[in-house]
Amino acid sequence: MKPLGTLAVAGAIVASTYFAIAAIADHKADVLAGGESHTLDRTHEEEWRAFSSLLGQLRAWGEDDLATSLAELQHEGHLRVAPRLGGDRSAIYVDSLGLVRRIYVRRQELLARTLPFPELDVPDSAQRTFATIRLAGTLYHELQHYEGLVDERATYEREIGWYEALGEAAHGELEGERRRWFEWAVESALASAEAARDKATEGPGGPAALGEGGDALRLATRGRLSLPRVATDTRKVRGSTPSAPRSARVETSGRSRCPRRRTRSTAPRR
Repeated sequence: MKPLGTLAVAGAIVASTYFAIAAIADHKADVLAGGESHTLDRTHEEEWRAFSSLLGQLRAWGEDDLATSLAELQHEGHLRVAPRLGGDRSAIYVDSLGLVRRIYVRRQELLARTLPFPELDVPDSAQRTFATIRLAGTLYHELQHYEGLVDERATYEREIGWYEALGEAAHGELEGERRRWFEWAVESALASAEAARDKATEGPGGPAALGEGGDALRLATRGRLSLPRVATDTRKVRGSTPSAPRSARVETSGRSRCPRRRTRSTAPRR
């Protein structure tokens, strides 16, 4: 065989081997996300509307950087819907064999069809605001991993900082009942992240990471919708409904091209 022909055959073998390994990585990533995942695009109308609504809400809150990052991630096909994502997780970041890097979001969490805590005497609108904030914070968290941040505690600290900045901005822009319940939603999401941070980083094992053979699965194990713990802290939230603790906040335990948290110096701190 002529040298040129030999090179062509070798190139074809290398290419076919690469695509075969890439297909394996793609399959393994999907399995880690529970299987049967699909792209988040316009062909899935209900999920697309929910995602567009999330982006619109983020922009309304002044979180344009996060909205843009998520939109770009979706456009490149690296944000997928995982209808069978287990463990009551809201989202995960998967790096499979170093070839497939994606963020998967649980379908039920994206659609948010039900109230997160129907047993609490809290307005429906406040609960849905909490669910939106928590989902946005979870995706922000996973974007940090997507961009290469490995340390789980540092990632949670960035997420917590995002919640704090969001709350500060709203404190200066909202008034009355709207501000009261928005603060409740932010503080509840913040408490959830703090609990998840402590759970994920406790003990000698460090951050939660699963997988083998080069796979890394980082878990956002928040998003548990059962048995929330209601804590009282009169320093945090001002007011509630008469039947709920005056400073009720929900704590749930255990779960960029990412924008860095912006400092909002104009918003007064609580």
